[in-house]
This record gives sequence, C-alpha cells and structure tokens, in this order.
Amino acid sequence: MCLVDDGGRLVGIGDIAYQLKITRQAVDYWTRKDPQFPEPVAIINAPAGKGTRGTRVWRKSDVDGWIVEHYRRRRQ
Repeated sequence: MCLVDDGGRLVGIGDIAYQLKITRQAVDYWTRKDPQFPEPVAIINAPAGKGTRGTRVWRKSDVDGWIVEHYRRRRQ
C-alpha cells in the first residue's frame, strides 16, 4: 500500500462524492448513518447560534481510510 501525504487536507461531501463517483446525497447518507464513518473535524460556515448547521469537513486521510476499509468492501 502506498501512503500519500495529503498535508492535512480537508474534504467535504462534494469532494468525497467526486472521488467515489456517486451523488452527494449518497455520501451524506453514509456520513450520517454509518457508525464507522469518521467524525467531521469541523463544521464551517455555520450561522452564529444555529448549532450544527453548516458544512462538515473531514481529514482526507480519515475518509480515505474509511473508503478502503468499509466502502470498497461493500462494492465487491
């Protein structure tokens, strides 16, 4: 396995969907329903005082690990 230094890159749902060639809605489903999916590292662009509404972002390396361990197994 080749490890790639992503420089701590952050990704959102659209980035993950593009990488997997699936819809953003499908990615949103996995992020909310799969207990193995990594927790977001931050919620950005959230209106003040509105709780968790905003854009969730993850470390690319965490998402890539989930893809290899969980998503790819489902697809085989």
